[in-house]
Amino acid sequence: MKGFYSLWTAPYFKGNPGGEYVLRDHELLMLLLSVAAYQKYNGPVTMYADGPAMKYMEDAGIGDIFKNGLEDLKVSADIDPKVFWAAGKLEALKKEKGPCVMIDTDLIIWKNLDDIFTDPTTDIAVIHREEINPKIYPDPCSFEMKKGYSFPSSWDFSIEPANTALLYIKDEGFKGRYADAALEFMKMSKKTDDTLCHMVFAEQRILPMCAASEGKNIFAFCNRIEELREQKFFTHMWGHKNVLKFNGEERRAYCLKMMMRLKNEFPEMYEVA
Repeated sequence: MKGFYSLWTAPYFKGNPGGEYVLRDHELLMLLLSVAAYQKYNGPVTMYADGPAMKYMEDAGIGDIFKNGLEDLKVSADIDPKVFWAAGKLEALKKEKGPCVMIDTDLIIWKNLDDIFTDPTTDIAVIHREEINPKIYPDPCSFEMKKGYSFPSSWDFSIEPANTALLYIKDEGFKGRYADAALEFMKMSKKTDDTLCHMVFAEQRILPMCAASEGKNIFAFCNRIEELREQKFFTHMWGHKNVLKFNGEERRAYCLKMMMRLKNEFPEMYEVA
């Protein structure tokens, strides 16, 4: 099953104005491992990237690792990159023809997943479901929206969110409708300093509500994030990125571990690294 990644640099430049876009060493190695593993076990991938990300990949010599090539990525200027830092994923999702798999750059998939993706009962697949924790997923009434926006009456706010570090969507039409709904929420949100609740609502709560309203079935590899520790299909860096960002010793050890994995299992990618 073909997959895709995305690199949208506007959120990076919000915190590094006037700087040059780069991936940290552990971020680059995780991306190389992720791409190498997915293309070995599941299929070719595309990278959607904006101008600064394209330049970075060209300078780093990694533009050729994506078997389905590079595609230009543009995100509406109406979306605040500080608040909606993952909006690039949704714009890329709109462009990639379904069925397809969206993969975060900090997720490695170690197994072939065709038995899930080709199962006729699987309309959508996500890495895991999440509880509606009010600190992360507050009452939607708390969001201040621009005039003219209203939540669709078909949305059931009791449905559990779905983490989309991995997201498979079979149906092209549904893919576009979900992405449009998420991007519309981003565009119609009033200015805010919140950098978590708005983003995860748009990406991870709208998805299952849209799916339920259309009778689409969602398969989750894990019921909860805690179950990721007990499986061998995925490695997801997510929260550990902050540890690596500020702990030099831990970062060096983790990078060496990833380098050895590349050398032993993906020697062609090790040469790129």
